[in-house]
Amino acid sequence: MYSSVLDTSFFKGVIDSADDDFVIGMFVERHYPKGSVVFQQGDEGREMYVIKSGTLKIYRQDQGREIVLGHQFSGEAIGELEMFHYDNKRLASVATMEKTTLWMIRKADLDKLALKYPVLLRKALYIVSERLSQANRKIEYLSFLDVRVRVANILLDLNSNFGIDAEQGRLIQFRVSQQHLANTIGAGRESVARVLLELQKENLIHIANKDMYIVDLPRLERLAGPESEPQEERKWHSSHKYMI
Repeated sequence: MYSSVLDTSFFKGVIDSADDDFVIGMFVERHYPKGSVVFQQGDEGREMYVIKSGTLKIYRQDQGREIVLGHQFSGEAIGELEMFHYDNKRLASVATMEKTTLWMIRKADLDKLALKYPVLLRKALYIVSERLSQANRKIEYLSFLDVRVRVANILLDLNSNFGIDAEQGRLIQFRVSQQHLANTIGAGRESVARVLLELQKENLIHIANKDMYIVDLPRLERLAGPESEPQEERKWHSSHKYMI
């Protein structure tokens, strides 16, 4: 959780101290319970958000089916593309995965900041470039891999982003439902549940009290495929995306 929007990566080191109060005054704090829709695909985008606390999912829906495109976490921006693009229609929907607090800034105010601090445009471009990389991986999930291999890959993603060493293996410190996993890899919940059960029987993973552990990381990596990406390249959010 951040105490000020100026401490987040999008603004940190950019704003002159003399402008701090002016910039902070442009933001409105909004609070959302778990499961709230922040905006929907096709909505007119007139605001950008920075996450003070909580987690967001980016998704699209078609005929009742949901595909999770990505996630945003505390300190990260969302809705920035529509602020600088000629078409301000939202390209995807965004909803909260837990109780979440957002800082909101309107397009007109962000335009003023971008004129004075054009480096913000470069930061926005970096974020969009990262989202494109994530989209390319999503295409691979949906087009080329069977469900068992998809599950192995998303588990390796979770390990790279949220895994810590524990007595029973690598504990994934990001609790998500089987339905959410299924939506992330473009598979049915029943298929994902079946694969997770198979992986437990094969002692690759262990699930207890909603906690998931990767027990045999080398075997899981082999299951993910011979050209599986190294752990560092599985990071959902690059440490370089806000660097100038």
